[in-house]
Amino acid sequence: MASYSQGLLFTILACACVLSTLAARDLADDRSIVARHEQWMAKYGRVYSDVAEKAQRLEVFKTNVAFIESVNAGNDKFWLEANQFADITENEFRATHTGYKAPVGGNKGRKTGFRYANVSLDALPTSVDWRTKGAVTPIKDQGQCGKLIF
Repeated sequence: MASYSQGLLFTILACACVLSTLAARDLADDRSIVARHEQWMAKYGRVYSDVAEKAQRLEVFKTNVAFIESVNAGNDKFWLEANQFADITENEFRATHTGYKAPVGGNKGRKTGFRYANVSLDALPTSVDWRTKGAVTPIKDQGQCGKLIF
């Protein structure tokens, strides 16, 4: 029985190594990633203004897909997938989709935030119900977020 379990474990480990190698080779193969990018563009209706922009967006897409695959390879709690934002950088996403506006001129004249000065760990409660403290807001309409469309 022990040899059967060891053999099964070895087979599973070998398959995982082979699949990991194939996935890495797939991403490294330029033709493959270009084809994936073309399929992704068709799926999301993405059209670029010129060849230079397309090449730039392909590089961003490669970086994002590599990140997605690295997270998926070491994770069994959730799965990432290339979505409609796969060809933009994190900074571009923040600038265009979160409403964040960087302060002009830096942080001049502003005071720093709370720094937990003179706080004793012994004085902290074991739990806090943030609902009673007014820190949790009511549910808001988030538009298409999580909405199923048939």
